[in-house]
Amino acid sequence: MNEDRYDNVDGLMGAFQQFSRLNWQKTTMFGLKPSEIRVLITIRMSKKRTGKDTLTVSEISQLLRVTSPTITQMVNSLLSQGFVVRTSHTQDRRISVIQLTEKGELFADKAVAKIRDTFKGMIDYLGEEKSELLIELLNGVHAYFEQLNDQPDSL
Repeated sequence: MNEDRYDNVDGLMGAFQQFSRLNWQKTTMFGLKPSEIRVLITIRMSKKRTGKDTLTVSEISQLLRVTSPTITQMVNSLLSQGFVVRTSHTQDRRISVIQLTEKGELFADKAVAKIRDTFKGMIDYLGEEKSELLIELLNGVHAYFEQLNDQPDSL
């Protein structure tokens, strides 16, 4: 077996570790936690895609791949800050539906614009060709890790 193909394994591990040390995904924006921002953006983008003003806690949970209790905690925080409103589902009063307030919509739009600007800057920095290659590679990395997550533990 050709072990030379694994010469870069330490370099690859180091590259991934650099991202965790950057903490770029953990910084707050406008005083909100990144997880709260993701909830706002998820609701806003869903409205733009589907035209539907509301999402249930369960739908947000599925879209963000986190538990419903985690989403409920974030929604409670966003509710207290005036970014969302919570109402009962019209057909099933046990289900909570979440809707952005005007403040929440404005914030989500600003957050999306700021994130898009960051990635536009990355495209300017890397160039279009390398950016396309990066997209392809990252999609491949994601598929690989999804495949790993689907495999049962072998221990």
